[in-house]
Amino acid sequence: MITPRFNLTQDSSFLTINIRAPYCNLKELDVSIEEDKFIFACTPYYLRLNLPGNILDNERAKSSFDSDIGQFTFTYEKENYEEEFPNLDFITTFLQPKTIDVYESGRKIEVLTSDNDAESQPLGNDYICEKKYGFALRGGYNFQNISSEFSDIFNIDPYKVKYEDREGLRLADEQTKFDEEHYIADIMDDAEINEIINLACPWKDIREDDVKFTAKELDFLKDLSNVDFNLTTEQINFCHNSLTEILFAYCYDRRTTFYEGTCESDWTISNISASFCYFDSFLNPKSAIICAYRRSLIYPLYRSFKLCQKVFEDLKLLLKLGNKYIIRCLIEIHDIFLHGSNGRYVLNKLFINDYIIYMMKCDLNAWKDSIEVIVKVDINKKDLGLNLVEIEKSINNTELVGAFTKLRVEDCSDDSDDTVDTDSESSSETETSDSDCSVIDTNSRCVDSNKII
Repeated sequence: MITPRFNLTQDSSFLTINIRAPYCNLKELDVSIEEDKFIFACTPYYLRLNLPGNILDNERAKSSFDSDIGQFTFTYEKENYEEEFPNLDFITTFLQPKTIDVYESGRKIEVLTSDNDAESQPLGNDYICEKKYGFALRGGYNFQNISSEFSDIFNIDPYKVKYEDREGLRLADEQTKFDEEHYIADIMDDAEINEIINLACPWKDIREDDVKFTAKELDFLKDLSNVDFNLTTEQINFCHNSLTEILFAYCYDRRTTFYEGTCESDWTISNISASFCYFDSFLNPKSAIICAYRRSLIYPLYRSFKLCQKVFEDLKLLLKLGNKYIIRCLIEIHDIFLHGSNGRYVLNKLFINDYIIYMMKCDLNAWKDSIEVIVKVDINKKDLGLNLVEIEKSINNTELVGAFTKLRVEDCSDDSDDTVDTDSESSSETETSDSDCSVIDTNSRCVDSNKII
């Protein structure tokens, strides 16, 4: 059976359920109401909703069908007058819970989530969390037998590298790949970076109340499984901090691509986020942001501290728009990975799907507390452990003038997956990520020696 597209609206007295079922057989239509349960069946569609409050099937109920667009409209009176049904846009939370597969020690375990678990509480700090990988470090995905097939995406195998060893390996790898010359070149030749920094953020003037899901987004949400995550307090902390870092990576990609995205967006987001490529997590929001800053100065094309500061401002604006806008961004990341290269769609299974569901059902107070901490975070160059202050002082060393005047920055970082050689007369290389798209023709940035003095 097909789950039809649907949405819910309300006023003080009534709840309206709109269902789009253009290919239905009206002769087989069956609709039933029982307190907070609504069932719609009309071959080949079936929809069962667990509503946030009771509705009445009485003489004030109305129904209609628009044959031009194939849409049903059902309006029912609320049992409790002026009762406000919360979060009607989060339609996944109203669907019938589905059977999900959990894998432990190679064994498949089917779990049917409970209708009464929507308000399930964290297990508490006394519950020992076995740190694994993926969303909230839950593990349990059918990933072990194929993890080695995604070595181009993940820097470690979570089944071979213990959680407590991942941060050390990541930091050592980042120190090795940090390129001082690239960083200095972006300071001395910063015209493109300044242009990017001066872009107006498209969500700057959006109000939280104006955020609405599109028809495409509603279609995506209705196909998600309605799962309740009974997370420990520790897992919730990991979940919130990693989401902060993931959204920073998203903001970096949006700004540096003029908010349009490119065929390399999947590479950029997955490499800036250590949650994705190292299965790492963070004890507090500041450590998550520091990690995102560091990786933004090591892997992508533009490596500028002031650009990181601007991206962090974008992130703070995004977080203030509420869960609905965050879900929209996560759906966009899902689409980027789905149509990206080198199998990054696996990140949707390990992270993004669960994050979207979680943001519909999470404890809003706990999440708002996390946001309050994030907006107060202040990052300086010494926090990053990359000797940025000392490197910038060295720019005034006259011995470096000749060397860096001739330096030309490559179009892409040395850490992309593939390289393409241009004509030898250009005396430069353009490096691309592992996507199959054509190389973007950008001019190498020359160092302006006047900025050294």
